[in-house]
Amino acid sequence: MAGNRYNMYDGIDFSVFEPTSYERNAARKIETAPGRAKKKSAPKLKIVEAPKKTLMQLKREMHTSALQTAKILAISFVLLSLLAALLYGRLKVDELDREIANLNTDITAAQSECVRLNMQIDSVISLKNVEDYAQTQLGMVKMESHQIEYIDLSGEDRVVLSGEKMLSKNENSFVSKVLAYISK
Repeated sequence: MAGNRYNMYDGIDFSVFEPTSYERNAARKIETAPGRAKKKSAPKLKIVEAPKKTLMQLKREMHTSALQTAKILAISFVLLSLLAALLYGRLKVDELDREIANLNTDITAAQSECVRLNMQIDSVISLKNVEDYAQTQLGMVKMESHQIEYIDLSGEDRVVLSGEKMLSKNENSFVSKVLAYISK
């Protein structure tokens, strides 16, 4: 059975891996494939010199590069300014948020104090406390039904002056003049 394991390698020639000559090592020599030729040497490169530029061309290039540098600097300045403005805005927003949080804390404390004071006022002014104070300190008593007096207001309306004052129908009074003017 052990021999059957290697049957798949029957068609392969392993002699190519054996050294053909015993020089310094036993590694196989790699021969070039018969259809391939040896690499050709690289062609010689020619050095091409750029034509010399005139003074006008050099000035134009310098002017162009100066303009590009100025544009880059201007754009960089604008972008840095925008970044600074953004950072300043964020800083102000954070500062205002902290201030709002502090004020909200103060408002909460004031509302708690208001609730406490209202509860204290309610406890002092409660009806029971007022009744107790009126009865003990002032000597007052609750009103009974026989002490109630009713006033009849169904009669005619009239004006009664106190003292010796008299209602005069003087035509020279301001009210009479206004009434006369309105009635016209």
